[in-house]
Amino acid sequence: SPYAIALCPLVFQESLDMCARENEFKNIWFALCYFHAAVAERRKFGPQGWNRSYPFNTGDLTISINVLYNYLDANLKVPYDDLRYLFGEIMYGGHITDDWDRRLCRIYLEEFIKPEMMEGELFLAPGFPLPGNMDYNSYHQLILKISVSLCLYGKPTVP
Repeated sequence: SPYAIALCPLVFQESLDMCARENEFKNIWFALCYFHAAVAERRKFGPQGWNRSYPFNTGDLTISINVLYNYLDANLKVPYDDLRYLFGEIMYGGHITDDWDRRLCRIYLEEFIKPEMMEGELFLAPGFPLPGNMDYNSYHQLILKISVSLCLYGKPTVP
């Protein structure tokens, strides 16, 4: 997806390393980027994607990443419910006015951001597991490979 590739310039190795809880930060960060790509891509499908047009943008992702960093820094346990609420009802949800669209946003976040992600048991899509703790270049290469497989085969394949 072009949106997934466009996300890469928002983060550099230094920002991936800024959080002391590196594993939690990178896993949730990647899932959040995937979520952002999904909600942005749905706009292409008009009323079949979202019931209304919403102005989701990279600013929503950037501020969500900052909130993620602050919450992980301030809490001993990952506050999954709090993070999903903040992302789904405030950061992205602040744009959403339709109840069905809000429900869809909430369900995406319930599927993408949950405790199982730290156990290596989370698939963001069929055949696409959450990649885990990597460096910036590895994430970038993974996104490029997935984008190519989507173009060629219509589904993500992770080597």
